[in-house]
Order: sequence, then structure tokens, then C-alpha cells
Amino acid sequence: MRNLFYFLVLTLLSSCGSGNKVDNDTTKDTVIVDSMVWFENNVKLAPKNLPLLFERAKFYLRKTMVDEAQADLESYMKMDSSNLHVHKLYGDIMMSKLNLEQSKFHYDYILERDTLNIDAYNGMGKLYAVLDNNAAALVYLNKSLLINPYQTEPYFMKGMIYRSDFVRYGRQESWELALTSFQTAIEQDPNNYSAYVQLGVMYDQLGDSTAVDYYNSALEIHPESMEAWYNKGMFYQNRGRIDEAFECYRTIHQIDSTWTEPYYNEGYLHLLVTEQFDSAIYYFEKSVQYDPEYYQAYNNLGLAYEKKGDLSNARFYYTKSIEINPDFKLAKDNLNRLQ
Repeated sequence: MRNLFYFLVLTLLSSCGSGNKVDNDTTKDTVIVDSMVWFENNVKLAPKNLPLLFERAKFYLRKTMVDEAQADLESYMKMDSSNLHVHKLYGDIMMSKLNLEQSKFHYDYILERDTLNIDAYNGMGKLYAVLDNNAAALVYLNKSLLINPYQTEPYFMKGMIYRSDFVRYGRQESWELALTSFQTAIEQDPNNYSAYVQLGVMYDQLGDSTAVDYYNSALEIHPESMEAWYNKGMFYQNRGRIDEAFECYRTIHQIDSTWTEPYYNEGYLHLLVTEQFDSAIYYFEKSVQYDPEYYQAYNNLGLAYEKKGDLSNARFYYTKSIEINPDFKLAKDNLNRLQ
């Protein structure tokens, strides 16, 4: 469960605080700047300028400099511990580090002072989801939606909870609730990339070609999403639409030429479908070039050489696969067959 929700936790770090009214708000009316030098120079000149310190913390988060952001927020709270926006962002950082006790402390601090703070309710929902307490997570998410039913984030989180519940228990009702929740998330925000991807995955599992429509919608939002391109490629691969699968994987190579899985898939298709063994070898070699521990690719290199009649190289690669993973039975069986 923690792996399932970890990426949800990270999305908190782009949040700039609640839209609710907060007393003594020193985070408003500031200018967003994306210059490290500008922030460093100005904070040095005015180290007690709280709005500037808060903006630098958000800048650090945009740059994924989480520890630096945390330090700025801690400095802020030493000078002024009353700002709820600061507590919210600090709680998010603590959750991203899976320091759930500290995260809960800061969300509780907010809710004790602002019972209508939807960001804190959403944060608590994520926190309890990470704790694998789905019932409590849903309570907090539903409280958030009672305050503002036109949000996308809590619907998306509910979709993740229901989908994980289906995976764990096989409840069809949970599957339907997950689909409905993701769809509602999109209705509230047509640019909710993650909801499109999740719907694509779910319809993919149903064998429904609607999955491709959702992957395409995700790609309209993030054209260089390797996740969406890979999922789309796998949809085509699993249904024998080989040329379309190749097109997706080649697009991924243009985005990031070092990702091994698309190379492996192309090698697999050439090995077992097109039976173009030289091409299979080329792609499996690409896989191990970027991941020298990819023992499955070494095994498939052995298979490709075996099918070409090159038993010496086949033995070499089967042996290499076993050296990396001595428990890999498939490579052992392949090697024993050639003894």
C-alpha cells in the first residue's frame, strides 16, 4: 500500500497552501520567482522577511530540493508559528519523507484552528491512506468534499483507495467506485493527467480499447510522459498490434534513450513474434547496456542466440543471467538443456 500511495504523497509538494482565509497570513501578495541567485541574495539581505522565506521554500520544492525547503519552513516557524499555510507545506514535506507522526501533528494543528481547511483534510486523507487505514482516509476526504465538492484531488485519492481495495479483496463494487471517482476527478479538472492514466490502466485490464483514448488524453496534457507512452505500447503489445507497440516504444527512446524496459519489450517481440533474431539481440543488448543487472534480458539474449544456432553465445548469456540471479530457474533450465 505504501508503494501505491507514495507518488500521491509527492504531489503534495507542489501545493502552495490553502485557499481558505487564514489570520496573520504573511504568504500572500508575493511574486513567484524562479532564480536561485535572486532568492539567495534577497534572503541574505532580509533573513527575517517571512513572505520571502516562504516563497523560497516553495521555489526549493519546485526544484525538488526538499531538505532546503524544510529548513526554510523551520526557520519561518521559529519566527512565527501561527501561519497555517506554512504548517500545511511542512506537513506535506514530512509526509513525503514518511514521517507520518510529524505530518499528522501539523495537519491537526491546522484543523484545530480552521475546521474548514480542505487542504489539511486532503492531507489527512493521504496520510491515512499511506497508513493503510482506508476507512479513516475516506472520512477525511469526504469531509473535504462536503466543504467544497468541486475539487479534483480528493476524488482522485478516493479512486486510488477503491482501486487498491479491489486489488486486495476483489470487490466489484470497489472497482466501480474507483472508475466513478477517477471520472469525477476529470470532470472537476479536465487536465488531471493522473486520473486519465489510472482510467487507462483500468480499462486496459478490462480489455477495453477505451484505454487508448485515456492514454491519449494523458499525452495531450503531458506529451512526453513515458508512463503513458509505455502503457499505451503495452496495450498494443498484449493485443498483437506490434507495429503500434513499436511506435510507442520508439517515441520513448526519443524522450529518454536510457530506459531499459521498452528495449526489452522490443527485443521480446522480435524474439517471439517476428522471429527477427538479430533485431532481438540488438534490443536486448540495449537493455543490458543501460542496466547491466537485467538478468531477464541476458536470458533472452541466450534464447536469441540459441535460435540462431550460436550455442556458444547462448551458453554464455544463460550463464551470465544465472550469475546475476542464481535463483532464476528459467535461465538454469535453458542452460541445462544445452549441456
